[in-house]
Amino acid sequence: MIEINSRAEAVDTILSLLKYFKKEGLGNPFNYNRGFEFLQAEYLGFELLPVGGGSDFITKDKKETGEGKGTEDKGLTKKGKEKSHSWSYNGTSRYATLEEQKEYCKKKIMRDEYHYWTVFNYEDGRLVKTYKVKNVDVWSLIWTKWEKSWYNSTNKDPRIGGTVSTKELNDKNINYEVITHS
Repeated sequence: MIEINSRAEAVDTILSLLKYFKKEGLGNPFNYNRGFEFLQAEYLGFELLPVGGGSDFITKDKKETGEGKGTEDKGLTKKGKEKSHSWSYNGTSRYATLEEQKEYCKKKIMRDEYHYWTVFNYEDGRLVKTYKVKNVDVWSLIWTKWEKSWYNSTNKDPRIGGTVSTKELNDKNINYEVITHS
């Protein structure tokens, strides 16, 4: 791994990354968590798909797509228990009626059989673990939040959003797989 020790080195590294993503047709590494999606695809054995409102990545055999989300590692509580982590599902298009909204949102969540929620350690510059969560379980966690957001039409940004967390997974006894990264 490259160790950056100065602002000048950071500038060079960021510009090099931007150049590489452009050359490879991967989009902007700094928009829409694209850099996280790239890392997830690499670590989880996927290929990154083009930007544009669809799935984030696809298996090399082209049979399974995935949705990627990333968050910062929160560490442990004072009692040594892992803190809850959360992932955002924001910026979802708003529709005129709740019926249209629900139909659109359900298709969006169900498009990918699994959603991959990765915890990143920003200090060490590494992936810690990824939660592989079934689409129906993501839907059971996010829809009521999106619905509430839809009713809150006074927001400056009309798009809807909400977050999901490991606490919710555990509180609702949802089964998920944890992929540990070394």
